[in-house]
Amino acid sequence: MTNSTGDDMKSRTDVLGKMMEVLVKEWGYDQVHRALTHNGDDGITASSRKDGRRKAHAVRVKPTAMEQVSRINADMEQLGPLSELAARYDRRQFLPSVIDVREFLIMMGVRPPALKDRSEAFRMLLRNLVLLPRDQLERLARSDIHSGPSELAPLSDAIASAAQQLRRPQQEFKN
Repeated sequence: MTNSTGDDMKSRTDVLGKMMEVLVKEWGYDQVHRALTHNGDDGITASSRKDGRRKAHAVRVKPTAMEQVSRINADMEQLGPLSELAARYDRRQFLPSVIDVREFLIMMGVRPPALKDRSEAFRMLLRNLVLLPRDQLERLARSDIHSGPSELAPLSDAIASAAQQLRRPQQEFKN
């Protein structure tokens, strides 16, 4: 005997997930997030989550790039450039698609796993950005050339040299 209530809940959750995906694709994560958190009594608000009325239907919102940067333990010197990159990433002015992040990581000498969404892609990107020397990180944050792989060519030299510096200790260890 199957649990129809459990099946109904899973089906409703699947439908909600697909609807949220469509909303985010159409209006972007930030605008959907603002609408969900500031929608008054008609939406899922902080107050309705607190009293539990809609807790079962609350959507788990993935952290923005800025939220991810605020949670890491990095040198104070790195937080400025990382925060700038994160803000631009959230506005889709830095590596606007998952494919762009993947290409950027490959240029850094990293073979990324399959990336499902921009939040996950930024998490992987952040793990590698914190390894860059401060001057290269600052140069990357100041540069305006980040709107896609075709415009990333001028950065490839800087990234390649950073990747060489990151790989050099590993190569010395092997010898």
